[in-house]
Order: sequence, then structure tokens, then C-alpha cells
Amino acid sequence: MPAPVVIGGPALGSDAQHECVHVHESGQRQVLQLPAPPGGWSGHPQAVVVLNAISGEVDIRQRMRERCGTLEDARTLDSRFRAGVGTVLVPEAGDTAPIEIEYDARPLPLWRPIVQLGEPAPVQRADIVRFAIRVASLAVVLTLVMSALLSFVATRERVFLTYAGTTGLFAIWLTLLSGLWAWPRPWLPLAGYAVQALIGLGVALVGATTLALIRQSWLHRHAAGLERGARLAAWALVLAGLSAPFLPAAALATMSVITELGLYVLAIAFAVASVIALWRRRSSGSLLAGVVPFLAVAAMQVLAPETLAMWKVEAFMLSGGWLALICSMVLTLRLGALRRQRDEMKRLAQTDALTGLPNRRAALECLAICIAAARESGTALTIVFVDLDHFKRINDSHGHDCGDRVLRHVARTLCAAFRSGDHVARIGGEEFLVILPGADPALARMRIESLRRMLSGAGAVLDGPGLHVTFSAGISALRPGDADGAALLQRADAAMYAAKHAGRDRTEMECPSAALAD
Repeated sequence: MPAPVVIGGPALGSDAQHECVHVHESGQRQVLQLPAPPGGWSGHPQAVVVLNAISGEVDIRQRMRERCGTLEDARTLDSRFRAGVGTVLVPEAGDTAPIEIEYDARPLPLWRPIVQLGEPAPVQRADIVRFAIRVASLAVVLTLVMSALLSFVATRERVFLTYAGTTGLFAIWLTLLSGLWAWPRPWLPLAGYAVQALIGLGVALVGATTLALIRQSWLHRHAAGLERGARLAAWALVLAGLSAPFLPAAALATMSVITELGLYVLAIAFAVASVIALWRRRSSGSLLAGVVPFLAVAAMQVLAPETLAMWKVEAFMLSGGWLALICSMVLTLRLGALRRQRDEMKRLAQTDALTGLPNRRAALECLAICIAAARESGTALTIVFVDLDHFKRINDSHGHDCGDRVLRHVARTLCAAFRSGDHVARIGGEEFLVILPGADPALARMRIESLRRMLSGAGAVLDGPGLHVTFSAGISALRPGDADGAALLQRADAAMYAAKHAGRDRTEMECPSAALAD
């Protein structure tokens, strides 16, 4: 058996920073007391977790027992708790001294600190659930960013690059909101500016999203003045977000409220625009599905703020991950639609509108492919030129509508007379080209003669009294000395004209003298 792999080495120091350093980012400290139950504490362990303490150090103490930590450095946290600052205290039985929690005044007015007290095991399980939701949501968003970058590399569609950049900034905002930027240790060089970065980036994202919404809206067609005003307001939000590191705490608090309310307004605007587009059958409603979670968060902020406060970070992260996923799906569907349109345009460009057969361009491309395949495999390749006899007379005597029906009937008969692996194309007014991979000229002649018999009753099939459909055909086979398909086509064309000169309604092989010359 192979020996086990041992990594790491003896610990010579401690990465944990458990000592309280009392670093406070604001002069306004708040103290919350959790009183002992009647009769004093039971003597059992008490788990305490403080959530949404975005800035500053959190102190949790009971008499001489004290634990401190900050969400800006996960090394200061109790390793049993990851979503917030927590610890487990064991007050003596009968002790009536309260558990005190001291923290900085909240910099975000709409984000209330959450304090959870209880038995350690359930509190730890809830903390694990919160942390798992945050990590999973961020992982989904980052995966979508990488997928968009790969799609940009593959397609060179700049919309994927724009999406990747915007979603990447949104992912950074989610890391700041959840505290993951400081776990397991700080990996963003914010140096005490985490709150400013969180607020500034949020405001800038709201402004940038507003600009994107205006660019795709109908305002420039129906309300140019309103569009200019909305565009100026969006740019003002972007500039305000960039200036966040230089603003005082009061301005940051105001900006945080503007950011959240602006996000709710954007969600409502997206929803209204999606409903209108869905009502006019111009959209599938995907964006409406994307903003529904944010609408639910906005409704809970108004109707049940205390319920929302307990899981607000997780609600925002799940909503953001869902929106990013829906936007990625919309972009993928858009790319698929563009590809289908491109394929349809290519098909129309290579298809004869009257008969539905490939046109001259498609026939030449197909011939080049068949020649390369025949040379690689060493198999035969034969082509046939088919030209209807006296087609102008048919148009003059029976009308152009009858001439069109004759061409369609000949196209259907050609497809029926040859194998499924053969290629039939209309290369001119009444000229058709048949490419026969793996067939020799003798087999091609047999097929042509069967086609002649099938067309002998065209007058009865097309209900054209006195209508007779005949054709002249020329057959040519690929030779080792053919540089490309041009010589092959010239020989088939020459054989077809030889059939015309010989009296029409017949099939001629390529000129034997040319074969001897080769």
C-alpha cells in the first residue's frame, strides 16, 4: 500500500488573533445587555452570535469572560462561527450578571444588527447554513462570470464581456456584503475602507444598471427629455459611488439608503418593462423571473422588516445569484437566436427560392468538398449537367406559371431518381447539376435514363395538354489531373452542349479525346 501523504509542519505560532484590541471605527459605541433568566443562568453553555456588524470590533463579555472579533478579518473570529462574530460563554449557575455586547453604531441604516442567543449546537448549525448559502451564491455568480468570459473568447460577442465585467463587480459587492472578502483572511486591499467600498460599489452598480436599462428602453424614441434626465441621474450615481471613500459617515449612510431603494426601484422598473414586453409579445418574461426575488425582498422590507432582517444578507445573495443566472440564460438564448438567424440567412443565400434545391453557390461548395473526399478516399466522382429542352417555348406556349411548375416538378423528380447521398442543385434558369459521389459514368447514365422515363408523363401530372418535358444531359468523371472542379464542370457542360447539337433529348458522355489527352 502507498504511504499516506503528510502535508504541513509543526505549528510554531498561532494564526488566530483572539485578544481584544478594541479597534472601533466610530466614536458612537452601542451596548446591548442580554439579561439572565429568572433565577440566574443555568450553568449550561450559551452561544452568542452577532450578525451584520459590518464595521468595527464586536465585544461579547460576561463578567471577566470576554471575546472580541471583527468581520474585516476572519482570523479574529471564533472558529466555531463564520457568518458573524460569535462565541460560547458558560456563566456560573445562579449568576445574574447579563451578557453584554458592544459594537459600533451601524453605518447602514436599513441593515439592523442581529443577535442570536441559545444552545451552542442549534446556533452553530444556523451559522453553518448562513455561511453555506453565502459561499454557494458567490460560487454561482463567479461560475457565471467565468462562463461569460469563455463565451466571449469563443464568440467574440462583446455583450458577454460586458456581462462578465458587470457580474464580476456584483460578485465583489456580494463578498463585501457577506464578509467573505475577509475569509479566511483579508484578500482585498481595503485597509479599513470596507464600508466605503460596499456603499460606493453598490451605488455605482445601480447607476450602471440604470444606464443599461435606459439604453434598451423606448425612452429615446418617445421621451428624449426624460431619457436625458434619467441618463444624467444614472451618471450622477456612478460618480457618487466613485467618490464614496472621500465622504463622511452621514453621507455614506444616506448613500446606502439610496442604493437599496434604487435597487428596489430598478427591480420594479425591470418588472414593469418585462410585463409590457410580455403583453406585447416581444419578450419571454425571463427578466421578470429574474427580478421577482428582489421584488419579494422589497415587499418584506416594507411589510415584515424584522423577519427580513434575520436573513437579509442571504436573501440578497440568493436573489443576486438568481438574477445573474437568469441574465446568463437570456444572453445564451440571444446568442442562440442570432445563430439561428445566421444559419437561416446562410440557408436562404444557398437555396433556390423556386425549387428549394441548393443554388449555384451551394453546389460549387458541395462539389469542392466531394472532390476533396474522393481524392482522400480514392473513390470515383461523377457529375451530370441537365438542361431542359426548349424551356423558353414552354414559357411562351403555356405561360410562366406552367414553366415554374415544370421546374418544381423536375426538381422533385431529380431528387427521387438519385440516391440520398447524391446532391442535386439548380445552377441556372433551366439547368441542374447532379453530383454523384462514388458513382462511375455508367451508373450515372442509368440514373439519367430512369429520370427521362419518369419525366415522360410530366404533361399528365402537371395537367398541361400538349406539354412535353425533355432534357439534354452531359456526364463527366473526376480525373487525377483535375486541379479543381472547373475542368470537371467544363467537360460536363461540353458534353451537355454536344447532346443539344445532336438533336436534344439525349445523354452524352465527356469528350473521349479529352480523356486521351490527359
